[in-house]
Amino acid sequence: MNKLTQCFLSIIFLVSTAASHAAHIIGGEMYYECMGYGNNGLDSTTRTYRIYVKLYRDCRPQQQAAGFDMPLGFTIFRRNTNGSYANVLPANQEYNIPRLTIGPEIIANPEYPCLILPPDICVESGTYQYDVTLPIIQNEYVMVWQRCCRNNTISNIQNPGGTGATFTISIHPESQRTCNSSPRFNNFPPTVVCVNNPINFDHSAVDKEGDYLIYSFCEPLAGGGQGQGGNPCNAVIPTPDCPPPFPLVQFRAPLYTYLFPMGGNPPVNINSLTGLITGEPNTLGQFVVSVCVSEYRNGVLLTTLRRDFQFNVASCQGTVVGQLGTGVQTRKKHHTILLCNDTVLTMRNLSYQQQFISEVVWEYDNGGQTEIFNGWQPTINFKEGGIHKGRFVLNPGTNCSDTVTFEVNVIPPIRSDFSINFDSCKAGPVSFSDLSFSSSSNIRAWDWDFGDGFRGFSKNMEINYVYPDRYTVFLEVTDEFGCKSRAQKGLLWQPAPDVIIFEPSIREGCVPLKVGFKNISFPTDSSYQFNWKFSNGVDRTGTSFIQTFDSVGTYDLNLEVISPLGCRNAADFFDVVHVFPPPTAVGAVDPSLVNIDTPLVLLQDMTSNTLGRTWIIDGKEYFYDKDLQYAFGDTGWHTVRLIASDRFLCTDTLDFRLFVYRDFSLFMPNAFSPNGDGDNEDFKPVGQFTDLVSYEMKIYDRWGGKIFETKSVGTGWNGKYNNTADDLPVGVYIYEINYQAANKEPVTEKKQLMLLR
Repeated sequence: MNKLTQCFLSIIFLVSTAASHAAHIIGGEMYYECMGYGNNGLDSTTRTYRIYVKLYRDCRPQQQAAGFDMPLGFTIFRRNTNGSYANVLPANQEYNIPRLTIGPEIIANPEYPCLILPPDICVESGTYQYDVTLPIIQNEYVMVWQRCCRNNTISNIQNPGGTGATFTISIHPESQRTCNSSPRFNNFPPTVVCVNNPINFDHSAVDKEGDYLIYSFCEPLAGGGQGQGGNPCNAVIPTPDCPPPFPLVQFRAPLYTYLFPMGGNPPVNINSLTGLITGEPNTLGQFVVSVCVSEYRNGVLLTTLRRDFQFNVASCQGTVVGQLGTGVQTRKKHHTILLCNDTVLTMRNLSYQQQFISEVVWEYDNGGQTEIFNGWQPTINFKEGGIHKGRFVLNPGTNCSDTVTFEVNVIPPIRSDFSINFDSCKAGPVSFSDLSFSSSSNIRAWDWDFGDGFRGFSKNMEINYVYPDRYTVFLEVTDEFGCKSRAQKGLLWQPAPDVIIFEPSIREGCVPLKVGFKNISFPTDSSYQFNWKFSNGVDRTGTSFIQTFDSVGTYDLNLEVISPLGCRNAADFFDVVHVFPPPTAVGAVDPSLVNIDTPLVLLQDMTSNTLGRTWIIDGKEYFYDKDLQYAFGDTGWHTVRLIASDRFLCTDTLDFRLFVYRDFSLFMPNAFSPNGDGDNEDFKPVGQFTDLVSYEMKIYDRWGGKIFETKSVGTGWNGKYNNTADDLPVGVYIYEINYQAANKEPVTEKKQLMLLR
């Protein structure tokens, strides 16, 4: 971690308390040292090897984790020529190391400038040592120590609580022949690393023979289990340890693999030549990492040293952290600032923690020179547009220092402007031309708002307005960096229409004819003046009105339109309205006196210039024939109405009355109306009276006073006293008739009648 990454560490070691499964072990490796020939150098057929098992554990008191195993058992296998492995001890026994040879030793916490570590971090190492003499053979020896299980809190492997570990190293035939010792790692990884901060850890090894070493991330080995299934290799502590091949730890792919065990941006990786682990982890958690160093001599692989350990990534907070609140952070510790339409910028210094910051120095370009400001945050008045680079340093020249760089793109005010061109009296297109200008950038986008709901996105625009009005037009321009500027102008668009158009509700009909007139000239509205002049001398104003034509004839029109700006246009229109006379109904009903035995009557429509007609019989039957034969089924009075209609649906009505009788029939109406209209003026019988022998009719008022009497069937009562005095009042009267037809019995009838006016 370089000195620009000063952080205060807040960490929780996520280690399981399952001590019975050795969950306190967080890493380890096996290596060996060749001590010479066996039997104190006298037996050239054997070699004595000092075997090391080095383990690392979480020793925090609150974890209540078990200590190092005492004793610790390990197993040595010999590879057979058929590829199988055999225990070098009889009866599948183990080598037992009764106690730690070295340790336990506390591993020092990492030292970061300005970093405050929590007091409960504790990682210690312990080394077991055992000397064993083995025959020199042409196959390898494999030394193994296995335990289950790992911490449940590990992030990058599957089922960590059910996955154990295998620590192993091989002694190859060439190593046996040359008495080679395996490499040893120089350092243990830091007890914690900070999320989103770079790792720069030297994971190199030393080899006393000076052989060629190659480093890599390799696959961690599983071992042991949770004691299920009756398989000895699945025991929590396999005794003896199980031979190769060893199961592999399963990573949570594709997010993590053994080559990229911690992810990160950039990913955490190892240099194959130096063993330097670099990268920047970006996820909190615990991560299993396995590092292998392969030892070569003259191109021959002698051995591979494998370390399986647990990286702990925690959240860190620095005591001195530079942070800028202006602009956008485009990469770590670098901000890009866009200053639009201005040359003055006040920086927002959000650095923390201020109690540890004693000095802040700003350096930035301005007008071709470097300006320096000492203080928390400067207000910079840039002398020119363009790119200006700078930085600020917290506590310069000390170990608790941090630096943030920035780049300011200064865009002086963009001048947004445009012109408007159109003919104020002609209803044509309106042209808009962009006149905007920027001294430090290129304008790349235009956004027009024409005030009528429409928008445009070209540099220059031409549109046609629909409605005359006062419009506010906006233009917003955007340069290549996203800086914007906005201008607005007013536009009064009220031209006279090129073509005058109006819409009459009807163009022809019969007199009197009502016609609605409406202006539809474009563009106009209620603010325009409309003068209507008809050929009959009638003048009207307004956008719409109803005009009644009372005379038959053809009418012309002159219409003048004047805009609010005084622009005029007028037009003459000929034969605008045709007014025709209404139809006159002419018809005949033959005969009007009908014998019920021959009731057929001929109805004839003789109206001229009609489109159709309707015959209505007694107000309830409708027929549409021009000539109609109709048979009446009842005696008495009947009404026939003829309604004639022309092509304008104008109508005229003609009514007929006829009487249907039987041979000698006498029928008395129940009302009459002596009002001078020539219809139903007298109260008298109707019918066929040819065989009448005697007849007498008397009229009484409702008090029984006789007011009329006659013995002539053809003489009726006219509604006056004795048919000569003043009109009697409307009301109910009584009539009495006595008559006898030839060869018939006398008839007497007395009933009420109604006198109407």
